[in-house]
Amino acid sequence: MANTMQTEKPPYIGLLNAISLAETGAGHYLRAWADATPDEDLACTLRFVAARETSHGEVFCRRIAELGYELRRKPDPASARRAAKLADPAISDLEKVGEEREEERDPFRDINRQLADGIFDPMTANLMKWYIAEEIDSGRRLREAYTCVRERAGGRRKAKANGHMEMSGPSEDAQAVMACMTEGFARLEKSFEKLARAVK
Repeated sequence: MANTMQTEKPPYIGLLNAISLAETGAGHYLRAWADATPDEDLACTLRFVAARETSHGEVFCRRIAELGYELRRKPDPASARRAAKLADPAISDLEKVGEEREEERDPFRDINRQLADGIFDPMTANLMKWYIAEEIDSGRRLREAYTCVRERAGGRRKAKANGHMEMSGPSEDAQAVMACMTEGFARLEKSFEKLARAVK
């Protein structure tokens, strides 16, 4: 039932919409990757975070409805391609992880500032605080899992240098594709404010 107490559209509906869409998409991508990887430790982390992301998408969609509005779906032509790449077991986890990136500024800086300024209603403010806490923890878990993938790959490279095994590197095309995908994950994980502006 719509919220009859709401007299005007809250200025943060676009942000809630963007988070719901991005989190739902991230859950789908990470689950596709988890189902494709032979690395059980990585798969466990990916499934855990995917479940969280899917839950976030549902909860933010519900909050939008509680405020008296509906989720605005935004077509993403690249969505099927991303999922197909991550679901491809022929593409290594190392390629999907990509190179380690420098830490960006606090991705939730703007939202935390808005929380401090009191722009959110009390229920949405509590939702945001819970969401941020889970995202920070999920990011830590993913970074640790990605580091393990890179370290294992590094060990295989050392073994190759010692003449004990062969390891072929990804093609230039594969590297270019995976670099784009890595950038896509960074956008989903760290730049929700950009998505919010796109939805408004």
